[in-house]
Amino acid sequence: MALSGAHVLVVEKERSFTDRIRGEIIMPWGSVEAASLGIYDILLAGCANEVAGERFWANGAEAPYREFRTSTPHNTCGLSFYHPEMQELLLAQAMAAGAEVWRGASVGAVYPGSRPSAEIAIAARLKRVDARLIVGADGRGSHLASLLGFGRSKDETELFIGGFQLANCNAIPNALNFFLRGEHGLGAIIIRTRAENCRAYLLHHKDALPRRLSGARDYAAALDRFRAIGIPEQWLKDAAPHGILASFEGAHRWIDQPPRDGCVLIGDAAGTSDPVWGNGLSRTLRDVRLLRDRLLADRDWHRGAAAYAADHDDHFQRLRRAERLSTALFFSMGAAAERRRERAFALFERYPGLYPDTMGVGPDAPLSDETIRLFLDD
Repeated sequence: MALSGAHVLVVEKERSFTDRIRGEIIMPWGSVEAASLGIYDILLAGCANEVAGERFWANGAEAPYREFRTSTPHNTCGLSFYHPEMQELLLAQAMAAGAEVWRGASVGAVYPGSRPSAEIAIAARLKRVDARLIVGADGRGSHLASLLGFGRSKDETELFIGGFQLANCNAIPNALNFFLRGEHGLGAIIIRTRAENCRAYLLHHKDALPRRLSGARDYAAALDRFRAIGIPEQWLKDAAPHGILASFEGAHRWIDQPPRDGCVLIGDAAGTSDPVWGNGLSRTLRDVRLLRDRLLADRDWHRGAAAYAADHDDHFQRLRRAERLSTALFFSMGAAAERRRERAFALFERYPGLYPDTMGVGPDAPLSDETIRLFLDD
C-alpha cells in the first residue's frame, strides 16, 4: 500500500522479535501469494530456504517423494525460515517502501466510524491517530478484535501441536518431512529453517497423550515420541533440542464478517486455521493480497473492506472444510479409523486429484460433500 502511494502507519508492539513457536513455512500455494505481494524474492534473499518437496511416512512406510515444482498448479516451492528473522526483514522492507513504523507501541482504544481513529501508547505518551482504515493483524488473541467487540466461533478441539527447535540437524533432509502414526493419533513435521537448524513439531490427537508437553524438561519425552512415530534414529542422534517447547490446541476459530466501521481484521486476527496443517502463513498472505486488491480497486475503503470480508469468509471456510477432513482422516484413532485411512490412501493412489491438496492449492482445492462421504463413511 505504501508503494502505491498510501500513507501507512505500522504499530508494532515488540521492540525485538523473539521465538514464540509461530508458523515457519509458507506452503506452495502461499508462495504464489508471496510473489503477488512482491516479497517472495525478498524472503528468499534475506532469510528463507526453498522447500522443494514433501517426504511422507505412514506407519513407518515412506510414500513416493512429492516434488512441488512439478505437482503444483504454478510450479512453486514452499518457503521456510526462522520466524523472528522474517519479521525483522519484512518490517525493514516496509520502512524502505515508505511505511512509518512505531515500535514498542500498543493500541489502547479504537473509535470506529466513517473516519476511524485509535489511541496509541508510545514512549510513555498517548497519541490519537485518524485513518481511512484501521487494519488489525495482531494474531489469534487479537486485541483489536476484543476492542471492537467481535465474537468468535470455534470448532471442538481435536488436535494439539507442540514445537521446538533442533540444532545439529544436518542429517535431516531439506523437505517438508511429515510422519504419521494415525491409529495412535500421532504425527510429526520437521522442516529446515536455517543452515544447521530445524523446527520440529509434534502433532497429536487430544486423546493420544496423557498430557501436553511443555518446557525443556520435556525435550527427551518429545524425542521419544518422534522415535515411536518413526523418525529415523540417524536424524535424531546428533540433534540438540533448544528453544521454547510448548503445545497449542488446533481448533479453528473465526469471526464472520471481520470489518466494522472503518476497521478490518486479517490473518489469525480474523480467523485461525488448524496449525497442524501449516497453512496459517499462506492464508494470512491470501488475506493481505485480497484486502490490498480491494483497496486499490475502490476509493471507498469501507466498501472495499466489506468486499474483502466476503472474500475472506469464503476462502477461510473452504480451507477449514478441507483441514477438518484431513484431521478426521489422518488422526482419528482406533481400528475402524485405520480401515478408513487405508481405504482413503488407496483411493489417493488410484485417483490423485480426489483428495483436496491444501499444500499445493490451499482453499481453491475442490471438495464436495460426496467426496467427504466417500472418505469418511464406514
